[in-house]
Amino acid sequence: MENDQAEPKLPEWAASLRRRYRAGEAIQFILHANVLDLQPLGAEYVDLRRFLYEGLLKQTRDVVLFYNLSQGITFAEPKMRETFLRKVEVARAVRGLAGPPDELPHAPDVALPLIEEFLLATGHRSAVVIDYVETIVPRAEVSFLSGDDRANLIALQRWSAEPRLLRSDNVVVLITEHLSDVNAMVLDSPHLAALQIPLPDETARAEFIAHLCQQHPDVTMEMPQRRLAEITAGLTCIQMGAIFQEAKQSGTGVSFDLVRARKKQIIEKECVGLVEFVEPEHDLSMVGGLDQVKGALRNIADNIREGNRQRVPMGVMFVGPMGTGKTYLAEAFAKESGLTCLKLANFRDKWVGSTESNLEKIITVVNALGFVLVIIDEGDRSIGGGREDMDGGTSSRVTAKLKEFMSDTSHRGRTVFVMMTNRPDKLDTDMKRPGRFDQKIPFFAPQTAEAREEILQVLYRKNGLRHRVADFAEAAKRTEGYTGADLEAIVLLSDHFCAAATPKRKLVRDEDLLAAIADFIPSRDALMLEYMELLAVFECSSRSMLPERYRQLTTEELNLKLRALRAELGLR
Repeated sequence: MENDQAEPKLPEWAASLRRRYRAGEAIQFILHANVLDLQPLGAEYVDLRRFLYEGLLKQTRDVVLFYNLSQGITFAEPKMRETFLRKVEVARAVRGLAGPPDELPHAPDVALPLIEEFLLATGHRSAVVIDYVETIVPRAEVSFLSGDDRANLIALQRWSAEPRLLRSDNVVVLITEHLSDVNAMVLDSPHLAALQIPLPDETARAEFIAHLCQQHPDVTMEMPQRRLAEITAGLTCIQMGAIFQEAKQSGTGVSFDLVRARKKQIIEKECVGLVEFVEPEHDLSMVGGLDQVKGALRNIADNIREGNRQRVPMGVMFVGPMGTGKTYLAEAFAKESGLTCLKLANFRDKWVGSTESNLEKIITVVNALGFVLVIIDEGDRSIGGGREDMDGGTSSRVTAKLKEFMSDTSHRGRTVFVMMTNRPDKLDTDMKRPGRFDQKIPFFAPQTAEAREEILQVLYRKNGLRHRVADFAEAAKRTEGYTGADLEAIVLLSDHFCAAATPKRKLVRDEDLLAAIADFIPSRDALMLEYMELLAVFECSSRSMLPERYRQLTTEELNLKLRALRAELGLR
């Protein structure tokens, strides 16, 4: 890696590896993230092993050795095996030991000491590349590791600290898809440098698409190459190649529909149910009431579309009791903003390290997609709610990772988080601060008869129900205190009364709606609903969004009310 002659243009991560090795910052590196993808090498695209050898190591290393559990010890070229065996034999002879076995081992408890003997031998400049390193030193508490796993852990730690290895001209490259799957004791080494191989950016995708067009000149495209590079954000080179293969086999060409369908399928499969693409069919015009909230969200959507990134909040939190329309409004905002919309599923897992690994996958996809709105429903459950003494510190690590990503101002206007919660008291206080959630919007049951009247009319349109209701005002008067979810249940129930009428009718009438109101029983958990409503008041970032009865409430008065309700409900 020292030779400057005729060095090919390298991706940024590879250039950083070479630069940091030459500067003596590290002799051990761990590559992570998009490690299974193709990498550009001259006019070709090759796998990572071949790229490391031909693009970085071939000109300066006497031996390039690869190791994983499945293939054991292998070499970039056959002659390197002879050098390896000779060096190990000499080193063992000095200590009066027998030479290395003819059949090189697969098991790490035998292979790693053998590789270490070779690295400590003098008179060579070599590289060791270990892929799927998480299978050798998995993330777990030391007390839960097997004896062999502990030995592997000690070996890799020793490699990064052994003075003779630090003085040598050898380099060790570890490879894993997810850092969170690798034992933390390896990652904490001061002589280990972690380098992320990112998903292809727009320029890299454009170059690869040009390469694919040369490889498949008979495949037609519905869009220019540059436009295809834009809409394939979040895909790997291998996945883009698969789209071209499918287009070639089907004979239909590369269309917007094909790319959209495959991209959705690929990313959802890649994230194994951790994220869901949301394609809302309704915008803010289909939301009844909430005029101030809709105005604030329209303003954000306008700034997103106009590219005024500095005016876009890092995140928006929707706070309020269940049934007040938080999720429906979030989807309407996604439609209004024009951003790609992802909804996070519950990424928590019972296995050690799996939750962190799941979050790492999600962040990688969000980063790659670029302009994206991320909906986190029931944030108090998916992010909050965990106790450090009960989950081995998983909650704190997940929260720290998410907070780090959300507070990165380079994401402003590109990635917008919308979190819904009815129990913000379960969330980490630092998570809720401005800079992560710049706007916290309270949600309440419709406050006026006019708002309920508008919502009832919108709900009939939303559900495609035909009606001939003349007096919505009377229905609105009878539903004071009802949430949006309650009103929707009443609208649907009115259609059942219509269908049960004698003779049957196709249009809902006033008497059906009033009968549904009389029959419907709203939630009886009044204390909990009041508690959630006061939490929304407590978290609200704009006094003008509060109902009149709460605007003059002091912080002390609010805290007294919350403490009283918390005690009555038996909450901690």
